[in-house]
Amino acid sequence: MLIVVLISAFVICFVLSLLLIPLMIKGGYKYSILDLPGQHKRHKKPTPLLGGVALFITYWVTVGLCLVGFASSFAQISNSIIFIFLGATIIFLVGLSDDLAPLSPWIKLAAQIASGLVLYFGGLKIELLTTPFGSISIGAFSVVLTVGWVVILTNAINLIDGLDGLASGVSLIGAITLLIIGQLYNEGALLVFIIILIAFLSVFLYYNRYPAKIFLGDSGSMQIGYYFAVFSLLFPIKSYTAAALYIPLLALGVPIMEIVTSFSRRLIAGKNVMKADHRHLFHYLSLLGLSPRKVVLVFDLLAIVYGFFALAMFSWNRIIVFSFLVFFMVVIFALFFIFIVKFAPHKKRYWRKKK
Repeated sequence: MLIVVLISAFVICFVLSLLLIPLMIKGGYKYSILDLPGQHKRHKKPTPLLGGVALFITYWVTVGLCLVGFASSFAQISNSIIFIFLGATIIFLVGLSDDLAPLSPWIKLAAQIASGLVLYFGGLKIELLTTPFGSISIGAFSVVLTVGWVVILTNAINLIDGLDGLASGVSLIGAITLLIIGQLYNEGALLVFIIILIAFLSVFLYYNRYPAKIFLGDSGSMQIGYYFAVFSLLFPIKSYTAAALYIPLLALGVPIMEIVTSFSRRLIAGKNVMKADHRHLFHYLSLLGLSPRKVVLVFDLLAIVYGFFALAMFSWNRIIVFSFLVFFMVVIFALFFIFIVKFAPHKKRYWRKKK
């Protein structure tokens, strides 16, 4: 029965995406809802910014149709779905508002906190912090950790959405990883939510690859990050296992890595951690002379490596896998900060040339 639900959900979302994404591209040009080239932008021409609208519509229409046709598949989380939808709506509307007219980062942060609280009061919460070495009960700290978790993952995809096909490609790889893990957990409703995102990204990536015909916008990138937060919170509905939280972190290793390096770099430089810049990992790879396609390929390969680490947790000794992961992360961070030092004398000239 579950396979029928999954195939139906995939086909419905895939077809809706095929129909709606081209309409969003035309609508973006018609109503001038475009991302214009500028200071922090890498693209050369105005590009429609309605990918998030297509995602929200296709995702929730598909969920609604699946609820009507296969209600029993959602029995375990039926009381939480409305809260998931409300949180997604908050993220989508604030993201869309920012796409139309830039908002203060603090307004977006407030919206992300609100969506985290909605999930918390909807029963999707972190009550036990788990590591490869054991579990810790967090009690009253649950609301803080849950909201913080939602804020981090919501921003994770948004932070790497700087090159054509980068965020959508990495997200697709992460979603496929979580689908495999969800199958191992035998979480039926979770699989449906994940496969809907996979269906959308499979179509969207075709239009978003270099040179992109449409962008996710904040309404899309934050929405994807929010959905990953929901996926991770759906894992432990029946019970927490040692992998419930850090597995999604590994599946999203690339954007999490970007968050850590960006915030560390801004703190060290004494800059506002909330202010956007163009000193991300993918920018520094461009300094090496890599084309946009090759930079995206590097990140996709990194996403596959992190996905491998996530799956390895189920096959091998977790402490050994975790040790290899820590070593891998140290190497990546060391290389990144070497790039910063090495290219510091040249980067201003480089970015002036790119503007």
